Amino acid sequence: MKSLPTLTTQQAGELLAFQRASKQGATTYLNPSDPTHRKFIESMLNAAGRTPANYPYLYKALNTGGPYKGAPGVDNVRMVDAGKTTAGKATATVWSRSSNDSLIKGGNLMVFDSDTGALLAQGENTAVKRGFLACPARSATAAPAGKNLSLLYMGHTTDADGSTRFYSYTNKVAVALDGIKANITMPVIQHTGNVNIWIAVGRIAGSPFPSNTDYIFIEPSVNENNPYLIVPFKGNVALSGLIDLPSLTIADLSTSIFVNNGHGSTVEITRATQYTTDAKMIGAFSVGTPANVLQWEFPYDQKGYQQTNSIVYNSTSLGNEIDSYFYFAFNGIPLKGGATAPPFFVCSKNTPEDPSINCTQIPNLYFWWHCLAKGTLVTLEDGSKKPIEAINETFRVKTGTNGSSFAVCATALGRHSSDPAAGTRKEIFRLTTANDKSITATENHMVFMTADKCRSISHLVAGDKVMTDEGMSTVKSIEAIAYNDMFYALALGNIKEQAEKSFPHNMANYYANGILCGDQLAMRHHCNEAHHDLEYMLPRIKQELHTDYASALHHKRF
Repeated sequence: MKSLPTLTTQQAGELLAFQRASKQGATTYLNPSDPTHRKFIESMLNAAGRTPANYPYLYKALNTGGPYKGAPGVDNVRMVDAGKTTAGKATATVWSRSSNDSLIKGGNLMVFDSDTGALLAQGENTAVKRGFLACPARSATAAPAGKNLSLLYMGHTTDADGSTRFYSYTNKVAVALDGIKANITMPVIQHTGNVNIWIAVGRIAGSPFPSNTDYIFIEPSVNENNPYLIVPFKGNVALSGLIDLPSLTIADLSTSIFVNNGHGSTVEITRATQYTTDAKMIGAFSVGTPANVLQWEFPYDQKGYQQTNSIVYNSTSLGNEIDSYFYFAFNGIPLKGGATAPPFFVCSKNTPEDPSINCTQIPNLYFWWHCLAKGTLVTLEDGSKKPIEAINETFRVKTGTNGSSFAVCATALGRHSSDPAAGTRKEIFRLTTANDKSITATENHMVFMTADKCRSISHLVAGDKVMTDEGMSTVKSIEAIAYNDMFYALALGNIKEQAEKSFPHNMANYYANGILCGDQLAMRHHCNEAHHDLEYMLPRIKQELHTDYASALHHKRF
């Protein structure tokens, strides 16, 4: 959009009235059959340029929908930034996540001057097959920030089965006169060439370490369950007054990690309070020199989740992880004299828009975990085969790239289970080819169809071509299966190999049970690429969702 939406005095008043009547800082499901809710949804859709012609299914859901009756917390919105930019303009960003198999997500964020009621900033965005949506205000069209901001967000999610939900989020923020930028020394990228911060969890003492990994946490024994996420976090910040550390409470601090599995859902992983207790959180903070400097240290000590002093987050499946996003909010640090510092934030980079002067951005995270089932035979450089669970970073594997071989730069493991018959998520698939080769893998595992094209195993159908060590074959059968065992993953190319121009970035592959498969980095890249390929995706989704899906892809800002 080239300018802010034009709102009449009545429209602005109605939107502000809705904002003020809503519970602040909370996600609220909307009822399209309620006249007030319906009018709010329509106003926000119109302001975002979402028309019935572009989104016929969404408007059909609006016209026929009623109160939400599903499980609570399927969708959640969190404010990750708000205030003014270095240019003095109003800004805000929210993250919205959905834990169902979401197909389309959209949202519109408005930022009002709380005192005058003027619309200061607006931003809309869409996402497909991610379950995660970052929605920042547009910097180019924003007006100067006032003293207090009122945030109003309307989001919508359409799942693969067509079920659609509308929800709102509101909040209020006092604008800081001076910026609060934190100095973050951990976590940071330590290896040249990494785009994200690589963190290996669940490593075993004595095993070779991934060559490109920035942080590695070691367990005393193999963890055969979903991993606890661990992040070192160290830094400091200068505030406007002397810090009243004895008054600091756990309510002044909040943190979580958003894990995008690349297949329609994103989960928010909160702090594991049994390991990083409230007392341990508060105890990591101290007053520096001078006494207006707040410093914190959750050090990198390489220890496992039960012993580490880094921040431990609850356990989760990472078999299909594409990216993970870090969030830490300082909600009002107490200052001497009874004052509090304005809120400030540390979070992952997720938007090209200008952040506020109170937001410090770090790269996204990536946790190393798992993909192929235990017992899968991987072809080595000399043509011999070895079970994937026995492979470490000292091995070289044969690839389908001109008969070359690459070093293994990282491995990972973890337990996965699924039971389609019980109605749980179909996370594990077994593929068999016409030349009698078979693999069992998690749903985003990449299988090469041609030398320059690979797709998720869960997207393949009988008759699709796939590459094997005996040449081209076809898929004889593909099915979601009940399974419960260990899974493993490989990433290929040591630092020297990845620096070479000929290295197939995002296309590195190896033979698993004779089928050519993409490594972990290929999975991350091509999972998103496939979802942006309309020729590939439209035959795999409901006909009535085609126009909405194509429009959402077109309207995606970044």
